[in-house]
Amino acid sequence: MNKQAREVAIEQVVAEIYEAYPEILERFGEAGKARCYEDNHHHFDHLETAAKLGQPEVFTNYATWLTNLLTARGMNKNHVIDNFQRIHDVLETTLDTDAKAFQKLLKQGIQAIQ
Repeated sequence: MNKQAREVAIEQVVAEIYEAYPEILERFGEAGKARCYEDNHHHFDHLETAAKLGQPEVFTNYATWLTNLLTARGMNKNHVIDNFQRIHDVLETTLDTDAKAFQKLLKQGIQAIQ
């Protein structure tokens, strides 16, 4: 995915998350919001790697690991699912050639952690 499309997608996803869950900002502050941006960059890194290698398990293993890590720190797995679903939905609006492959991987990641 090109860098500009990726940045636009991440900006939209983070804005939507904080609009839907204002309590996250209250709980984790601006540092948490910065972490959310960082996490979404990691999500895209893993999507890109899994797509390039043709190995969905790269993303599903990441999704499972991430969910275990975040739930151990007091987050809910539904936040991860919601984040992945928001990325999926934002990718509907892009013409980037990787979007469909990423959407498929996101669905597999969601299934792996449900």
